[in-house]
Amino acid sequence: MTRLDYPMLILPDGDKRYRNLKVNNEGHLVFEQADMGVRTAQVAPNGGDSDYEYWVTVKSESVNRVLLELIRERFDEQGEFEKWLKSKKIEYDFYSY
Repeated sequence: MTRLDYPMLILPDGDKRYRNLKVNNEGHLVFEQADMGVRTAQVAPNGGDSDYEYWVTVKSESVNRVLLELIRERFDEQGEFEKWLKSKKIEYDFYSY
């Protein structure tokens, strides 16, 4: 499993939000989020628990489409993409002729 965590957020009402992205062992892309605190307990649809967890799961057969769509929306030029890869310390190969 590959996982990236977001920084914890303090919500305007003082509750906390935790988020992460992961590719699970089945190859599904999962965006997971959890809110915790007093206000969450008052409004959560799960009956007053102090935490409320929710997920968006993209099935493995659609993960490549998500990746390609995000790259196309974010980068107009190959150089921008390469610069971003370097900034994230992601290994890649460059080829030209």
